[in-house]
Amino acid sequence: MSLFEDTSQKDTKRKLAKTMDGIRHRYGKNSIMRGISYIKGATQRERNGKIGGHKA
Repeated sequence: MSLFEDTSQKDTKRKLAKTMDGIRHRYGKNSIMRGISYIKGATQRERNGKIGGHKA
């Protein structure tokens, strides 16, 4: 802890990350992604279905 840190912002980010992890765990890896992953040619959605992101 520091006198110069904004702990409320840190707590907010931690809660958001925990919520996002819960959604991904419940609904799958493709449930929450960055918008760039939905453009033509993006590979994240396809790679999420592979083992370690690679062809098995």
